[in-house]
Amino acid sequence: MGIVKALMMEMEEAQWEASDVTFFCPECKSEVDGTVELPIVYDNGDSTHLPVNVRCFSGGHSFDGWVKTDWDSCEIELDDYPEKTIITDPMRGFASDYDDYDHEYYEWLEQQELLSRPVYRAFNQTISDVKALTAQVLLDDQSQMLARMLLAQSITALEAFLADTLILTVANHPKAQEKLLGSKSLGIGSKKFELADAIGVEDFAKTRLLEYLRAVSFHDVQKANSLFRVGLGINILPEGKELELIQKAIKMRHDCVHRNGVDRETGELHQIDQGLLLRLATTLENLVRTVDQKVDEIETPM
Repeated sequence: MGIVKALMMEMEEAQWEASDVTFFCPECKSEVDGTVELPIVYDNGDSTHLPVNVRCFSGGHSFDGWVKTDWDSCEIELDDYPEKTIITDPMRGFASDYDDYDHEYYEWLEQQELLSRPVYRAFNQTISDVKALTAQVLLDDQSQMLARMLLAQSITALEAFLADTLILTVANHPKAQEKLLGSKSLGIGSKKFELADAIGVEDFAKTRLLEYLRAVSFHDVQKANSLFRVGLGINILPEGKELELIQKAIKMRHDCVHRNGVDRETGELHQIDQGLLLRLATTLENLVRTVDQKVDEIETPM
């Protein structure tokens, strides 16, 4: 490894913290206050020799230099003024000081990684918008029109997430394809084709499998669960009241889309309040987060 690359890696791995410093500024020709970011040193660590930048508050001057620091001392030598040495206190730390910070940082970093995935990000954006608009929902006729739209969109967001997640994952995992095509309970692989159907079709079985998955109605969560369970070994459905709420919302969504919000069993218009929409949004967020994490844990390739 080259010296420059090794130095860059050492700088990236070091933990830094801003420190006030008083020094003789070669440009101002006087003692001034300033600031510099120093590498944190630990009681059980070795000395550190890294490049730094010292800034003068009085004249706004900036000086590149090198800091040599350990637990007991800290000296900075300026590149253009090697005869001027700045003596300051070392930036001391203890091994446990940054545990909580690091934990929070990596949790945040993991969340950013999740949100960077288009399928997951699209769902979260939709549900975030639904929750924001829910504040406008009352029980008057005009508000109920909005409520029906928000409920239907929530279930549509779930359907799109499940479909895109399964199809994209299966498309990139040959073993998942084998499991789905070989499942007797699903019967996907038992469909018969003429040999002529395969002419000019690259990876014929995979192509037909993906066509099948694209035709599935993923708001049929029981069927969706079977596909996830067989192909990826994942159970996507919650239990108890959460599952009951999702199933209730799916039924209401059908009435909202196909019967203008009228309950097909009672003949009455569904009344959808803020509480129902918010509970549904939270339940769907929990389901999607769990599924996304489980899919992310699948080995690549399977």
